[in-house]
Amino acid sequence: MDQVLQKIANLISGEVKRVTIGISGHGASGKTTFAHSFLKLLGHDDVNYINTDPYIVSSHLRKYTFIDYEYNNELHHEKMTACHPAAHHIFALERDIHMLRDGLDFYTIGTNYTKSTLISSHNKINIVEGMSVAFTDPNLYDLKVYLYTDGETELMRRSIRDVSERGTDINYLRKSHEERRIQYDLFMHPYHQKFDIVLKNSNEEYILEKSCFN
Repeated sequence: MDQVLQKIANLISGEVKRVTIGISGHGASGKTTFAHSFLKLLGHDDVNYINTDPYIVSSHLRKYTFIDYEYNNELHHEKMTACHPAAHHIFALERDIHMLRDGLDFYTIGTNYTKSTLISSHNKINIVEGMSVAFTDPNLYDLKVYLYTDGETELMRRSIRDVSERGTDINYLRKSHEERRIQYDLFMHPYHQKFDIVLKNSNEEYILEKSCFN
């Protein structure tokens, strides 16, 4: 991963104009770790960072929203997960990215889990990270990075995070994970084709499946 981060840093180092980078992937794909590692590499001076979790429709609302779909010749009627495009406030995020690109100051969305912060027009580099990025207009970004992992690795990471840290029931997690992964395969993964850099990762390695490096 370090080599990829350094190559991206080298790629944008000669830019004199404002640069907007989109980083996306499913939950527990490693995208936030990747984004924070990139921020650390760049240093926090002259860099704006937006996490797009506040643009996801609340699970308190999504639990009442059911969708029908077919997977492996079987019909499913399940709650909409964040892997579906309709689970995101895409227009609001695209508006804010337009403001980023146009050099306008604004505050990020404050929630009960994150503080509102100022996005400064003086900063040259903009990093937008989260699931919602996958469903926005790809032309809004100068560089797009997509991360994903296999189902077992995702479940293992979710088990550590959601069960150990958030007290989620493991049986509920397994059942919800299976349906979430199906919705990911159907509704989100196809968007990875629009990204410049695609990284498949596990706890052991990163595989660079697609890149824009020379």
